[in-house]
Amino acid sequence: MNIARSEQVMSTYLRNVLGERKFELIPEFVHDEMIDHATGMRGPSALLAHASGFCDNIPDVTINVEEIIATENSAFGIWNWDGEPVNPMGFSESGSAVFPTRVMSFFRLQEGMLVEYEAFVDAGQVRKQITS
Repeated sequence: MNIARSEQVMSTYLRNVLGERKFELIPEFVHDEMIDHATGMRGPSALLAHASGFCDNIPDVTINVEEIIATENSAFGIWNWDGEPVNPMGFSESGSAVFPTRVMSFFRLQEGMLVEYEAFVDAGQVRKQITS
């Protein structure tokens, strides 16, 4: 595995799968046993459900890639999105809708294929949203 492949996998996911809704690309870089920590599901179908659900909730979504950092076996994509969500992505204790727009996606790769996915939202942004 090499750094260029790690970077390519993250770029493909953010720019093509999410940005252009090219969900058909998912099997090209997702291992059959990949774990998606956001859904608890495994394999390409897990990432398809995650990505298509995100895009279905924000029909006019625009993905803005801020930075991709890669190593031989991992990639970190820092990105944000613009658009009008159909449904909130969560609720605060006070019942306010939460829409975290800045995300860091973490990919762990093995032999050039995605084997583990985890997403982290901007904690400061979420804190501001849930206290307003």
